[in-house]
Amino acid sequence: MFPPLPPPAGAVTIRLAEPCERDGDAYARHLVEQAAESGRHGAPHFTPVQTLSRDEVRSAALGRWSKDLAEALWGRAFLLCAGDRVVGHLELRGGRLPAEMHRALLGMGISQAFTGQGHGRRLVEIAVAWARDEARLSWIDLGVFANNEPALRLYRRMGFVEQGTREDAFRIDGGVTVTDIQMALDLRRAG
Repeated sequence: MFPPLPPPAGAVTIRLAEPCERDGDAYARHLVEQAAESGRHGAPHFTPVQTLSRDEVRSAALGRWSKDLAEALWGRAFLLCAGDRVVGHLELRGGRLPAEMHRALLGMGISQAFTGQGHGRRLVEIAVAWARDEARLSWIDLGVFANNEPALRLYRRMGFVEQGTREDAFRIDGGVTVTDIQMALDLRRAG
Protein backbone atom coordinates (compact mmCIF):
# COMPACT_ATOMS: atom_id res chain seq x y z
CA MET A 1 0.00 0.00 0.00
CA PHE A 2 1.25 3.47 -0.87
CA PRO A 3 1.74 6.10 1.86
CA PRO A 4 -0.99 8.75 1.94
CA LEU A 5 -0.33 11.88 -0.06
CA PRO A 6 0.24 15.07 1.92
CA PRO A 7 -2.63 17.55 1.77
CA PRO A 8 -2.35 20.15 -1.00
CA ALA A 9 -0.74 23.46 -0.07
CA GLY A 10 -3.29 25.69 1.60
CA ALA A 11 -5.57 22.76 2.47
CA VAL A 12 -7.57 22.90 5.67
CA THR A 13 -7.03 19.76 7.74
CA ILE A 14 -8.45 18.31 10.97
CA ARG A 15 -6.40 16.50 13.56
CA LEU A 16 -6.67 15.43 17.18
CA ALA A 17 -4.83 17.83 19.49
CA GLU A 18 -1.91 16.45 21.43
CA PRO A 19 -1.33 17.38 25.10
CA CYS A 20 1.81 19.38 24.24
CA GLU A 21 2.76 23.05 24.54
CA ARG A 22 2.65 23.60 20.77
CA ASP A 23 -0.96 22.43 20.44
CA GLY A 24 -2.00 24.03 23.72
CA ASP A 25 -0.62 27.38 22.62
CA ALA A 26 -2.15 27.19 19.12
CA TYR A 27 -5.53 26.22 20.59
CA ALA A 28 -5.39 29.03 23.17
CA ARG A 29 -4.45 31.60 20.51
CA HIS A 30 -7.42 30.48 18.39
CA LEU A 31 -9.87 30.60 21.31
CA VAL A 32 -8.78 34.10 22.35
CA GLU A 33 -9.11 35.38 18.77
CA GLN A 34 -12.41 33.63 18.23
CA ALA A 35 -13.96 34.90 21.45
CA ALA A 36 -13.14 38.45 20.33
CA GLU A 37 -15.17 37.83 17.11
CA SER A 38 -18.37 36.95 18.99
CA GLY A 39 -21.07 39.47 18.14
CA ARG A 40 -18.72 41.54 15.97
CA HIS A 41 -18.88 42.49 12.29
CA GLY A 42 -22.20 40.75 11.65
CA ALA A 43 -21.30 37.53 13.49
CA PRO A 44 -23.86 36.20 15.94
CA HIS A 45 -23.00 36.03 19.61
CA PHE A 46 -21.64 32.55 20.22
CA THR A 47 -19.76 32.83 23.51
CA PRO A 48 -20.61 34.61 26.77
CA VAL A 49 -17.02 35.92 27.12
CA GLN A 50 -15.06 38.07 24.72
CA THR A 51 -11.78 38.27 26.58
CA LEU A 52 -9.85 35.21 27.67
CA SER A 53 -6.43 34.71 29.20
CA ARG A 54 -4.32 32.77 26.73
CA ASP A 55 -2.19 31.28 29.52
CA GLU A 56 -5.25 30.12 31.47
CA VAL A 57 -6.89 28.63 28.37
CA ARG A 58 -3.68 26.78 27.42
CA SER A 59 -3.11 25.44 30.95
CA ALA A 60 -6.70 24.25 31.37
CA ALA A 61 -6.76 22.61 27.93
CA LEU A 62 -3.50 20.75 28.52
CA GLY A 63 -4.84 19.54 31.86
CA ARG A 64 -8.02 18.15 30.24
CA TRP A 65 -6.20 16.61 27.26
CA SER A 66 -3.76 14.81 29.56
CA LYS A 67 -6.51 12.96 31.41
CA ASP A 68 -7.52 9.40 30.69
CA LEU A 69 -11.06 8.93 29.38
CA ALA A 70 -11.96 7.22 32.66
CA GLU A 71 -11.09 10.39 34.62
CA ALA A 72 -13.61 13.12 35.39
CA LEU A 73 -13.44 16.23 33.20
CA TRP A 74 -11.23 14.71 30.51
CA GLY A 75 -11.04 16.56 27.22
CA ARG A 76 -10.18 15.86 23.60
CA ALA A 77 -9.98 18.55 20.94
CA PHE A 78 -10.11 18.25 17.18
CA LEU A 79 -8.21 21.12 15.57
CA LEU A 80 -9.12 22.65 12.22
CA CYS A 81 -5.80 23.83 10.78
CA ALA A 82 -4.91 26.04 7.83
CA GLY A 83 -1.24 25.21 7.54
CA ASP A 84 0.22 25.53 11.05
CA ARG A 85 -2.53 27.89 12.25
CA VAL A 86 -5.55 26.64 14.22
CA VAL A 87 -8.65 28.24 12.70
CA GLY A 88 -11.31 26.09 14.36
CA HIS A 89 -11.86 23.51 17.03
CA LEU A 90 -14.30 21.04 18.44
CA GLU A 91 -13.68 19.90 21.98
CA LEU A 92 -15.43 17.11 23.82
CA ARG A 93 -15.31 17.22 27.61
CA GLY A 94 -16.13 14.25 29.80
CA GLY A 95 -18.47 14.13 32.73
CA ARG A 96 -17.81 15.39 36.25
CA LEU A 97 -19.03 12.30 38.06
CA PRO A 98 -18.73 8.55 37.47
CA ALA A 99 -22.49 8.44 36.85
CA GLU A 100 -22.19 10.71 33.78
CA MET A 101 -19.04 9.37 32.15
CA HIS A 102 -21.14 7.99 29.28
CA ARG A 103 -21.70 11.57 28.08
CA ALA A 104 -19.52 14.39 26.75
CA LEU A 105 -20.15 18.09 26.31
CA LEU A 106 -19.34 19.54 22.89
CA GLY A 107 -17.92 23.01 22.35
CA MET A 108 -17.02 24.21 18.88
CA GLY A 109 -15.83 27.37 17.22
CA ILE A 110 -14.51 28.34 13.81
CA SER A 111 -12.83 31.61 12.87
CA GLN A 112 -15.25 33.73 10.85
CA ALA A 113 -13.14 33.60 7.68
CA PHE A 114 -13.54 29.80 7.64
CA THR A 115 -17.28 29.52 8.36
CA GLY A 116 -19.84 28.44 5.77
CA GLN A 117 -17.38 26.10 4.03
CA GLY A 118 -18.43 22.75 5.51
CA HIS A 119 -15.70 22.65 8.16
CA GLY A 120 -18.20 22.54 11.03
CA ARG A 121 -19.91 19.51 9.53
CA ARG A 122 -16.54 17.79 9.06
CA LEU A 123 -15.54 18.52 12.67
CA VAL A 124 -18.83 17.14 14.01
CA GLU A 125 -18.63 14.01 11.83
CA ILE A 126 -15.09 13.24 13.00
CA ALA A 127 -15.89 13.93 16.66
CA VAL A 128 -19.09 11.86 16.59
CA ALA A 129 -17.29 8.89 15.04
CA TRP A 130 -14.48 9.18 17.61
CA ALA A 131 -16.94 9.52 20.53
CA ARG A 132 -18.94 6.49 19.41
CA ASP A 133 -16.13 4.19 18.19
CA GLU A 134 -13.10 5.14 20.32
CA ALA A 135 -14.49 6.63 23.55
CA ARG A 136 -17.60 4.40 23.52
CA LEU A 137 -19.83 7.25 24.67
CA SER A 138 -23.62 7.12 24.56
CA TRP A 139 -24.45 10.83 24.33
CA ILE A 140 -23.02 14.17 23.23
CA ASP A 141 -24.57 17.28 24.75
CA LEU A 142 -24.17 20.91 23.75
CA GLY A 143 -25.55 24.38 24.30
CA VAL A 144 -26.02 26.77 21.39
CA PHE A 145 -27.15 30.38 21.45
CA ALA A 146 -30.64 30.77 19.96
CA ASN A 147 -29.42 33.62 17.72
CA ASN A 148 -26.76 31.41 16.10
CA GLU A 149 -28.93 30.10 13.26
CA PRO A 150 -26.07 28.58 11.23
CA ALA A 151 -24.96 26.48 14.24
CA LEU A 152 -28.54 25.44 15.02
CA ARG A 153 -29.07 24.30 11.41
CA LEU A 154 -25.81 22.33 11.48
CA TYR A 155 -26.56 20.57 14.76
CA ARG A 156 -30.09 19.68 13.66
CA ARG A 157 -28.78 18.28 10.34
CA MET A 158 -26.24 16.21 12.30
CA GLY A 159 -29.02 14.62 14.36
CA PHE A 160 -28.87 16.67 17.58
CA VAL A 161 -32.28 17.08 19.21
CA GLU A 162 -33.39 20.04 21.31
CA GLN A 163 -33.77 19.07 24.95
CA GLY A 164 -34.74 22.44 26.40
CA THR A 165 -34.23 26.18 26.42
CA ARG A 166 -32.66 28.45 29.00
CA GLU A 167 -34.23 31.87 28.54
CA ASP A 168 -32.03 34.83 29.53
CA ALA A 169 -29.13 32.40 30.06
CA PHE A 170 -26.48 35.08 29.50
CA ARG A 171 -26.27 38.85 29.51
CA ILE A 172 -23.35 40.01 27.45
CA ASP A 173 -22.06 43.06 25.60
CA GLY A 174 -23.60 45.60 27.93
CA GLY A 175 -26.99 43.97 28.30
CA VAL A 176 -27.60 41.75 25.26
CA THR A 177 -29.80 38.92 26.53
CA VAL A 178 -29.05 35.51 25.05
CA THR A 179 -31.18 32.38 25.16
CA ASP A 180 -29.29 29.08 25.23
CA ILE A 181 -30.72 25.97 23.58
CA GLN A 182 -29.67 22.62 25.04
CA MET A 183 -29.28 19.81 22.49
CA ALA A 184 -28.17 16.17 22.61
CA LEU A 185 -27.15 13.44 20.19
CA ASP A 186 -27.88 9.81 21.06
CA LEU A 187 -24.77 8.02 19.80
CA ARG A 188 -26.46 4.64 20.19
CA ARG A 189 -28.67 5.65 17.26
CA ALA A 190 -26.24 7.87 15.30
CA GLY A 191 -24.06 6.54 12.55
